[in-house]
Amino acid sequence: MSLSRMVNLAFYLYVLVLMLIYFLAIIYINIAMVSISVASIAALLLPFAPLLLVHWISSRYTDGHENKDRKMIFIIITSVGFLLLLSCLVLLGVNESKARFTTERWLGNHEERIYMVDELLKGRGLVGKSEKEVIALLGPPTDTEYFSEEAASIYYLGAERGFIRIDSEWLLLWYDGRGKVVKKEIRTD
Repeated sequence: MSLSRMVNLAFYLYVLVLMLIYFLAIIYINIAMVSISVASIAALLLPFAPLLLVHWISSRYTDGHENKDRKMIFIIITSVGFLLLLSCLVLLGVNESKARFTTERWLGNHEERIYMVDELLKGRGLVGKSEKEVIALLGPPTDTEYFSEEAASIYYLGAERGFIRIDSEWLLLWYDGRGKVVKKEIRTD
């Protein structure tokens, strides 16, 4: 087997692995509800850079009359890889927009609360807020029997995160004697 044939075979094998990586990334982004961060963008761009390097090596060790065909194949492969990369970036953006907490969005779509709860807990500091402040921010608690003996306020978040979404996730809040939040927890029923 010639060197150019081995290089081309390695290139095609890499392309298959690259496409598999991006398809798995699309599935993971949806399941884990990943949003935009430096790490997520770097993880998506990292596999694309070697594609360019492998192409450069392939074109260097390919015969001259094969270059036209190789260029066309590379353009097609790069376009498909770029579209997969772009679709991953779009999914990150969609998840990022769903994750932005506002009281209006929280009250308007109960199934999307699961996206917003992490930003709510990080940025709003529920611990220390009075029950009135919590109700002004989150609306009245969900009327449910789940966890009712354990927590003072319970909010439905939506279907649980993960691959198999059978159960629901709930935000539980506990208050002290002065009516201030002392503990918060996310639970699955």
